[in-house]
Amino acid sequence: MSTLDAPVATTPADLRDQLEHPTAEAVWSRAVEVFGGTEKAKSWMTSRRDIFDGRCPEQLVVTGDPSQLRLVLEILIRIDYGVFS
Repeated sequence: MSTLDAPVATTPADLRDQLEHPTAEAVWSRAVEVFGGTEKAKSWMTSRRDIFDGRCPEQLVVTGDPSQLRLVLEILIRIDYGVFS
């Protein structure tokens, strides 16, 4: 079983560290945690989103650009905490 298959609760300190030093792995792990499993996370990550100017989150993640990774993480955190504006 890969780490993406078993969501683990992220602590506030972990979230802070992920936002300061974002990685693709952190984004995918967070997506699995937020959506409760790999399939739903994959669906969200590969679907175009208006909030990302019509791009899918995965397109931002593969750039490796920390600002793009951070943007996806921020949106996942907002979804997790129910902040939709």
